[in-house]
Amino acid sequence: MYGLVDCNNFYVSCERVFNPLLRNKPVVVLSNNDGCIIARSNEAKSLDIPMGAPLHLYKTLIKKNKIFTYSSNYTLYGDMSSRVMSSLNYFVPDMEIYSIDEAFLDLRKFNEKTILEEMFKIKQFIYQWTGIPVSIGVGPTKTLAKLANKMAKKHSSNGVYVLTISEHLRSILSNIQLEDIWGISKGWANRLKSIGINNPLDLQQSDPRKIRKIVSVVGERMVYELRGNPCLSLENIVDKKSITVSRSFGNMVNDKYNLKQALANHVARAAEKLRSQDSLCGEICVFINTNRFRKNDLQYSNSAILPFDDLTDNTNIIMKKAFKVLDRLYRSNYNYKKIGVILLNLKQRKKDVKNKNYVIQDNLFTYDKNYKNIADASDVCMEILDDINTKMGKMTLFYGSQGIVKHSGRKKIEKDKWRMRSFYRSPFYTTNWADILKVS
Repeated sequence: MYGLVDCNNFYVSCERVFNPLLRNKPVVVLSNNDGCIIARSNEAKSLDIPMGAPLHLYKTLIKKNKIFTYSSNYTLYGDMSSRVMSSLNYFVPDMEIYSIDEAFLDLRKFNEKTILEEMFKIKQFIYQWTGIPVSIGVGPTKTLAKLANKMAKKHSSNGVYVLTISEHLRSILSNIQLEDIWGISKGWANRLKSIGINNPLDLQQSDPRKIRKIVSVVGERMVYELRGNPCLSLENIVDKKSITVSRSFGNMVNDKYNLKQALANHVARAAEKLRSQDSLCGEICVFINTNRFRKNDLQYSNSAILPFDDLTDNTNIIMKKAFKVLDRLYRSNYNYKKIGVILLNLKQRKKDVKNKNYVIQDNLFTYDKNYKNIADASDVCMEILDDINTKMGKMTLFYGSQGIVKHSGRKKIEKDKWRMRSFYRSPFYTTNWADILKVS
């Protein structure tokens, strides 16, 4: 058996953990630059606010119904996600983190007769330990576990639902849409309907080889999964082959100074991610573009790649190379909307077990006999930088080229044009000492 744990209205639930006044009240969370609504509480959904709705079109409705509005706080959401996943890992050693708010569980060691009660206990403990409500769906395959999770949200009073191969499953499959099955897009659904497969039950009873010809091998596996034959195993977390960091600016930017500041911050974040997966990069790509939706503006977009002489994870080295690329790309008289960085040609560090250190292959053409000492010093420097920022909060230590965030007392004043708009953002309750919740 497989389980799928899904955090209910995750972004909203994170905000409610630290502000109990939000419980049972309509709440929405906004996308980057406070553009669109990307998360809604059940109370907000009942007011017919659609997913992805532009904020400016719903301001009147939000004000009229006193809907609490928050800017996205990904630092908080990421930390709360890791707490939920760590808690799940306590109960189930084998799991796959599918997204920031979802995880598949391997339940082979659980007794099928008591699995409903066991899942309910896990749900209770997750809420007790983290404050995040979750729904749990259980099924003999990952596809059916995903379907069971939907049923848990819609048709279960305790948020747990177990699906088995039975007449009840046949009834469910015959009364839902093809698009309700995990992995079936609208295009695939139309293709299946063209050959007489109108619901998931038809798909379950179809010829897998025919489905493979019509859709793909993924569709064939789906048929077996709906029959209760697992074709999709839990996947381990795989190191990324490239790392991208980019953000749209809060305001249009046309000067190189602000572009360099934004790029420096993106590089710092990308290098931090690189070190967290114990990798080194061999190339860097920087891209820049204007806002194509502004018809009256001159349009420009470009990118360039530069290699490093030696594989590196040093923020300082990567930043200098990024600035060189920006000098090539920058053109004056344009209003820029976005800049980003991609770290390419990633290689995993090799561990020398005997000497208990990392081995980095030298470059034949840039070899320096002092290179090992330089590399060791670089590793220590980056380790200290990451440790301090992890313990004391984001950007406790940072590079001057990232720009200085001004403070007024304990409140940050972010005046740089490139910074994202986030007028309604909540504090970083769990990752910044200055934002720890105060209880009166």
